Amino acid sequence: MSDPVILLPRLSEAAADQMLAEQRETHGLPGNGPTSDVLPDAITFGPVGGSPIPPEQLVRFRDDVTRVAREAGFPTDNTIAARARFDVACAKLLAGHPLLQSGEALRDDVWTFIATALLRPVTIWRYELSEDRHHGGVRNTFQRLWMRARALDRGEDAPNRWALLETLTEDAFVAITERPSIGGDRRLACALAEGWVRAALRHGRPAMQAIMRRATIGLRLRNEIIFLGEMGAEALADLIDEIFDESARIVAAEQTAA
Repeated sequence: MSDPVILLPRLSEAAADQMLAEQRETHGLPGNGPTSDVLPDAITFGPVGGSPIPPEQLVRFRDDVTRVAREAGFPTDNTIAARARFDVACAKLLAGHPLLQSGEALRDDVWTFIATALLRPVTIWRYELSEDRHHGGVRNTFQRLWMRARALDRGEDAPNRWALLETLTEDAFVAITERPSIGGDRRLACALAEGWVRAALRHGRPAMQAIMRRATIGLRLRNEIIFLGEMGAEALADLIDEIFDESARIVAAEQTAA
């Protein structure tokens, strides 16, 4: 018999916005977040299908993420390098965390709670008071990291399991995970990410932002014509390399013409 599902707290966007309004009154400093283990009155839980999470498990989860943030530089070091260290380490943590293995992790209002109530100081450190980083969705501070780790996991037995998380640029992550037709297909997402790594070696990392944007469009168009999910791994890799090289030629021609 399977273990019962642990239900995670949910928070509406309206309640999150109210919390952010109150936070602005304290000048939005990273350290000025919730310190109590008492859950806010505005949270809810799913009515059926499991049991609400025990408070001690929620505290441990909060402490795990906060520890990763502190190791990266929270709350004093807010450099690009510190934020990048946090993103990689936190993505790895979230991908394998036992609390995020059920359908609860697919709910935007769960991530709204995590970003706005449970881990608000870390969210503010990472993105200040940007609303879309507190709301659930592909731009949520933590949901985005969980999504990219789930999409770009090479597998538990793979060498350099998290190399894609450690190698790709932020623009490349966005291009993959914020497009459901790509990010929602782990095999295709990994293949595109692996193709990005190879293309970066051929064309140079500085050129990859423009190349990736065009290549993503090209891949999505091909996916409308040919179901890429049925292609073999080698054939798919060859097609992606072809798309990247074609995109590089177009970008170079556009830059020359300009």
